[in-house]
Amino acid sequence: MHNKDELLSIGEMSKFTGVGIQALRYYERINILKPVYVDTDSGYRYYEPEQAANINIISTCVELNIPLKELVELFDTENVMLMQEFFERNRQVAEQKLIAINTMRNLANKALGRIESNKTYEFGQIYEKEFSEKTYYLKPCGHSLENKNREKLLMDFEKEIKADLMGHFESGTFVESIYESMVLMEYGFLCKHSGAGEQYFTFGEVPSSLKSEQTLTTSPGVFKFIKSKNSIVEAAPDIFRKYLGGGDSYMVIEVEEMMSGMAKISEPIYELRLVPLQVL
Repeated sequence: MHNKDELLSIGEMSKFTGVGIQALRYYERINILKPVYVDTDSGYRYYEPEQAANINIISTCVELNIPLKELVELFDTENVMLMQEFFERNRQVAEQKLIAINTMRNLANKALGRIESNKTYEFGQIYEKEFSEKTYYLKPCGHSLENKNREKLLMDFEKEIKADLMGHFESGTFVESIYESMVLMEYGFLCKHSGAGEQYFTFGEVPSSLKSEQTLTTSPGVFKFIKSKNSIVEAAPDIFRKYLGGGDSYMVIEVEEMMSGMAKISEPIYELRLVPLQVL
């Protein structure tokens, strides 16, 4: 026999847990959370305060899309092994959900930061700012981009980069790192200039933990850059001529930006950076 004064009404339990009354009634109908006492005259339902812990578990399962039928047997038994199996089985589900949440948070932060930052720049003007260290995964695409389908080069590279990286890193490390890095990652064309000529690459940004023979890391520094509505990577020697000091060894990185805040989402803009080789 329960002391009703020590129980919580369905309304009180709803306020205490933040779970709606209709949801609590639904949990009762599917037999995963029954009130410990129902007043036969009024039909009011009452719960023990300790049942709030089960409600929290139910709410978490709803958030993670874990079938609630898994909880029926779990709540009807005191078998510790069943409890252990349940949490071991669903821990990975929670970890994947966390990756998705972090990915969306990083996406929002990067997109908003990019949009706000680009409001201060005009096309065709050379600016300078401080850039953080970047690690880029590279694929050679020749000594010139002339007569090449640039869009196809970038699209093919985007498809290939995951497969290429999978061959160098354990799958667990790869999945966590690549999901983090692929959120509004920098990608585009990179060109190394030297006395021997130019060498072009497609590139995609990856976490520094994925450095390999196929990656290049730039040191942090203050670099010149210019924004454009069209790709201008091949015109870099003329654009940056007065900043080269007569030298012929340097690198340019042209990032193709989406969600820039300066054009339609379907119309990317381009940021071309001058990176002296001595800072690499």
